[in-house]
Amino acid sequence: MRTFFRYAGPGWLMSLAYLDPGNLEADLQSGVYTGFQLSWVMLLAHAVGLLLQCLSARLGFVTGKSLAQHCRQGYGPRTGTILWILTEIAIVGSDIQEVLGSAVAFRLLFGIPLWMGCVITAADTFTFLAAQYLHGTRVLEGFVVS
Repeated sequence: MRTFFRYAGPGWLMSLAYLDPGNLEADLQSGVYTGFQLSWVMLLAHAVGLLLQCLSARLGFVTGKSLAQHCRQGYGPRTGTILWILTEIAIVGSDIQEVLGSAVAFRLLFGIPLWMGCVITAADTFTFLAAQYLHGTRVLEGFVVS
């Protein structure tokens, strides 16, 4: 059991990152807005995303390399750089909604201005990154999963 939890940490984090309550709530709100006519698109997107995560996890487990390492090895430097830039843009696009969502939540709950909510969220992020750097990934994983 101990061996399982040693390797299961990153998987739990990815599951939480992809199928978090905020993401599902946004999907449900989109369904309410469109009269649930496009709910099959969201269900299919989640199913395909879950399939791709499972395939990526299997690839990493079998080869010992991440998906990014395989892309770097399988494609040339130019294509690898383009893939890296596109991935960074996707990460920024995904994270910007979380930062703004946190800022809006601070505004609604405490009356804090939006810019201050963004600063608080950024400070929170850097605090977790520092904790990971100083105390290791397992401490951060334990905090997030708990």
